[in-house]
Amino acid sequence: MFNCAVCGNQAHDQFKVPDAKSNEALDISICVACGLVQQSHLPTGDELRIYYSHTYRIDYKNNYSPKSKYVLRAGIAAKKRIAILKKHIDNSKNLSLLDVGAGGGEFVYIATRHGFTARGIEPNLGYSEYAREQYGVEIQTSMLANIETNSADIITMFHVLEHMAHPKQVVSKIYDALKKDGILFIEVPNILQNDASPSNIFFKAHLLYFSKYSLVELLSTHFDALSVFDSGNLIGLFKKKSVPLEDIKIDDASYPQTLKRLSSKGWIEYIFTGGGWKKPFKRLARHLTELKMGKLSARQILDDVYEHKN
Repeated sequence: MFNCAVCGNQAHDQFKVPDAKSNEALDISICVACGLVQQSHLPTGDELRIYYSHTYRIDYKNNYSPKSKYVLRAGIAAKKRIAILKKHIDNSKNLSLLDVGAGGGEFVYIATRHGFTARGIEPNLGYSEYAREQYGVEIQTSMLANIETNSADIITMFHVLEHMAHPKQVVSKIYDALKKDGILFIEVPNILQNDASPSNIFFKAHLLYFSKYSLVELLSTHFDALSVFDSGNLIGLFKKKSVPLEDIKIDDASYPQTLKRLSSKGWIEYIFTGGGWKKPFKRLARHLTELKMGKLSARQILDDVYEHKN
């Protein structure tokens, strides 16, 4: 039986789509109440723990540790994210930061260089070991359940929440882990964006597909939205409420707007409105930059990014 992972509603529209990696059919549903798009059949907690600790990085990166090109991309993304974060917080207080799903540790390292007391958790053994060895940062090989209560001023989650089968439990756990007035900084794919290729939207590992509406709805019980950007991926900063609410706040526009956007997505929109025609040129420029970095160590690559040399 279908149950919406955000609001618990059982009424939904269902359709089949191809997985962008394997082309196998995925059953996808959209909740007619809150508009969340999700896989119709969600895995258990044990299945997720085994998959992300052993299989996920091989499925999606073909390696147990990041290649130099992924280090560079992660470093550039980290620098942009730190710039966004600094616009909303006062880092003169030496704030503690916890990165959930830290991957190879690139964001934690860049955050440390910017003055944060930063650490992370990452379920994959290979990636977490890589982070500790390459950057000397504190990355625990751990799942979200092991985060300590009242242990961070800021929690970051970049492309993590879409992999979680029980997002309400995740939100509650993060709320408890944050200190008073703590900040949640989150980024997820945006199901409404027009700059994503129609053949590169749905993935077996992506259990949930958020819009700006459903993301705010999910977090509304425990957090107040400070800023939400939705021109590409969804990027949101949220402040911890003093007292959590019992029920989510459903936006009446969420379901109809999401349904409308899903039906209008296509190659013409992507190529012309979403700028898809520019992608080959951007990939070429990125490839040339990555070639220059190929002989550097991971730490040298991130130091180069931090020092604004590329």
